[in-house]
Amino acid sequence: MSWVELLLVALGGALGAVARALVDVAAARAGWLAEYGTLTINLLGSLLAGLVATLIVDRSMVPVEFRHLLITGLLGGFTTFSALSLQLSRLLVAGDAGGAAAYAVGSVLLGAMCALLGASIGRAL
Repeated sequence: MSWVELLLVALGGALGAVARALVDVAAARAGWLAEYGTLTINLLGSLLAGLVATLIVDRSMVPVEFRHLLITGLLGGFTTFSALSLQLSRLLVAGDAGGAAAYAVGSVLLGAMCALLGASIGRAL
């Protein structure tokens, strides 16, 4: 990976982290629990990953040079699998095994469905 690609990853990561912080603040202001803000971020990130990957790879509508900026950097900085894992463990420690299971399955299945939807949108453009 070239230094330019690394800089694009860093730039995208910074922008993704800022976007994540803004969504977290908006979710808190709306009265949501942190888990729902994370779920929203992961679902939106999955949708965008499917869309961007389709536009770059399948449709060639976005230059391949932006792959690292958008997917690795921006979406990597935005989505929060490690936060999801931590929150799942907290639900388990709190004795909410059913909530943890629903949250885990919902995150994975809905995330996959959002990625497929994003790819469909990309193919339709």
